[in-house]
Amino acid sequence: MNLSDGWRRLRSASYQTALYRATLRGHVPAGLICEPHDPWPGDPAVADAMFQGRFRFAGREARAPNQPPWRLRADDAAWMRGLHRFDWLRDFAASGGDMAREHARRLVRSWIDLCGDYEPLIWAPEVIGRRLLNWLGQAGFLLPGADPAFTQAFLESIAMQWRHLLRVRDSAEPGLPALEALLGATYGALVLPNEAGRVARLLAELERLLARQVHADGGYITRSPSDQLQVLRDLLALGDALTLAGEAMPGWLPGQQERLAGMLRALRHGDGGLALFNGGYEETAEAVQETLARLAGSAGKILHSGGDSGYQRLAAAQSLVLFDAGVPPAGAVGRHAHAGTGAFEFSVGRHRLVSNCGSGLGRSDDWQGAMWRTAAQSAASIGDRDSAERQLDGGFRRQPEKLRCRRHEDESGAVWLEFAHDGFRARTGFTLHRRLYLDGSGIDLRGEDSLHANGDGRGASPRNGDERSELVLRFHLHPEVQASPVQGGSAVLLKVGGSGGWRFRVGGGSVTVEESVYLGLRGVTRRAEQIVVRAPAVDGATVKWAFRQA
Repeated sequence: MNLSDGWRRLRSASYQTALYRATLRGHVPAGLICEPHDPWPGDPAVADAMFQGRFRFAGREARAPNQPPWRLRADDAAWMRGLHRFDWLRDFAASGGDMAREHARRLVRSWIDLCGDYEPLIWAPEVIGRRLLNWLGQAGFLLPGADPAFTQAFLESIAMQWRHLLRVRDSAEPGLPALEALLGATYGALVLPNEAGRVARLLAELERLLARQVHADGGYITRSPSDQLQVLRDLLALGDALTLAGEAMPGWLPGQQERLAGMLRALRHGDGGLALFNGGYEETAEAVQETLARLAGSAGKILHSGGDSGYQRLAAAQSLVLFDAGVPPAGAVGRHAHAGTGAFEFSVGRHRLVSNCGSGLGRSDDWQGAMWRTAAQSAASIGDRDSAERQLDGGFRRQPEKLRCRRHEDESGAVWLEFAHDGFRARTGFTLHRRLYLDGSGIDLRGEDSLHANGDGRGASPRNGDERSELVLRFHLHPEVQASPVQGGSAVLLKVGGSGGWRFRVGGGSVTVEESVYLGLRGVTRRAEQIVVRAPAVDGATVKWAFRQA
């Protein structure tokens, strides 16, 4: 145990003392200065399941009919965070009616009674921050008609959680947790009496944090499209809350909203959902659209080349290629990222053809351990190696260090990329090169993958029978795509909904169609297939492939 671990444990122990709890007590507000409105719709079906005692978070369900759920699955951190964040309050609000309101109140009151003392997970800065955002965002749903005892307990708990959050917000992990903690602190200052003087300081702190977290091209630091959506939603809701509280809109906020929206548009497929990079989900087309619609007054420009974030968008007619030309973030920020450098997704109209496998976030350790691997991305690898290596406690310790990406376009609308990275060099001696070309009609996508040694002789020839010395290309297909080998197995015919047929052809490697899996939807596992191309990993090895509309 190092000094920082020891200090964290000592500090956590001090938070559990009666003396520390006494320091959180103070003036109980008679009411809130304003009641920020959560602008995002919920799902009544989720509220109905919870009303029946079925609590589903992180892809796992626990049952507690007619009793509070707070002690269920106590050893399941992801499930517990999902429950204690209270995102599901908007689902009860979406249900509407007195019965839904009363049940939501009972759950909130039982949390106050049973979870009001400090516990490390449920009082973590980001969990408190998100819980305060949800409690305050649904105050207009919970408080009307409530008995005075509930209202007082609710307001007292908000004040106590906020005071603790002010003290610990700096200890939140970098990335989204740090942002959630700071947003919760800012909302508390907006709505609690006599705290208006803190608002400007917290907004300035938020400006500095976002300057570090949002790249100049609008990409969020975690490189997750789902996080991109969440952060934009949070900043749009913050703008609403500031207006409601009578606070001036800080000059930096609209600019950050526009930058985030530009990258979000870039990461959308034709079906309206998001690409599956770095732990992200499809999300729903409705959720993405209603978020972007809040910025309807903007030009709605779509970013095609994200030099800071590392994403490239190739579009022609109805065809769209989204390409990851970046590296997973290092350290804790990249805890849920994927070793997907050089991966791509391909869609035609509203149909996805080639995809990554999706997110293991919130699932078992086995799923999480599989989904971040390069083999779960539509990318090239050398055998079973990954283009980046994870640390035992999450995050990446070794990533590609040298990347080169050049983009070309011509008057016909054709677009091509020339890309290279050295993620496998330290272990094999090879640099991997990938070229992509999408013609102006959108009916022809071509690629070329090749290996180049660095002159030190390592990896110049494969060891007999050693699969790790193979150049392996994987093209994970969306579950709606049907793949059939043709021409004696040298090509694959793909049937994709209303977009007709596509033919995959390859030169320089052997082709197989194998099983795959699709985890692009939250809590859903679907069978899928993948096209796998293998060739000997030797200096100068080159595999050419193409998807052409049949």
